Amino acid sequence: MSAFIVSHEHIDAICAAASTYPDYGLTWQSTEARKSLLKGESLDPIGQMLWHENMVSVSYRYPEDDPSEMPGPTGLTADKLLSYRYRRPKKIPTPVEALKLIHCYAYQSCEHDEWDTSEAKAFCDALEADLIRHVPGYDAAHWGI
Repeated sequence: MSAFIVSHEHIDAICAAASTYPDYGLTWQSTEARKSLLKGESLDPIGQMLWHENMVSVSYRYPEDDPSEMPGPTGLTADKLLSYRYRRPKKIPTPVEALKLIHCYAYQSCEHDEWDTSEAKAFCDALEADLIRHVPGYDAAHWGI
């Protein structure tokens, strides 16, 4: 399996979806505590957490690589490798686009042994579960047969 560092724009789009689609905010369980993201709340901490987890995964997969030479977007400077600051995307991803972004992110971030218990995975799972309800046709589909 290979992995790469996703772009800041990729994280921005996931964060934008998390602040747009959940009707009452998003809640997930980390190993430390139950956490939530309310509408209008700063997305910097969420993005930083996702960014860090992706860096941990790629560093685990490619331990011999200098961080600035790991697979992913070119031109990552040292300050961009260490920090993340949310920038609202020009286009908010649709629920389907956001689901695909989450799946890509999870694939790139699952390389290390702690992924399954990470806050990033818990956040992605909670956002994925919420986004599914926003996919066109979901509400019209029958609940049971």
